[in-house]
Amino acid sequence: MDAAGVAVALLAVGYPVAIVVIARWVPVVREQRTSWFLAHAAAVTAITFGWGIRRPVAMFPNVAWLVLSTVWYRLGARRPPEEPGR
Repeated sequence: MDAAGVAVALLAVGYPVAIVVIARWVPVVREQRTSWFLAHAAAVTAITFGWGIRRPVAMFPNVAWLVLSTVWYRLGARRPPEEPGR
C-alpha cells in the first residue's frame, strides 16, 4: 500500500471513532470513561498522522484538539457536591 492509501485508511478509521466519542463528549468527561477517551485519543492520533501524510499543515488543528481534549478530560471529572455544614 502506498502512502496515499495509508493516509486514507487512517482517516477512514479515525474520523468515525472520533465523531462517535465527540457526540458523547460531556458524559465521557464527567464520568471519566477512560476507554472512550483512549479510543478518542487513538482516533485523533490516526487522523493527525493521516493528514500528516497527505497535507502536513492540516495536522495542527488536530494536534491542538488532542491537547485541548486531553486537558478537558483531565480537569473535567464531576466532583461530588459538598455537603451543607462542611
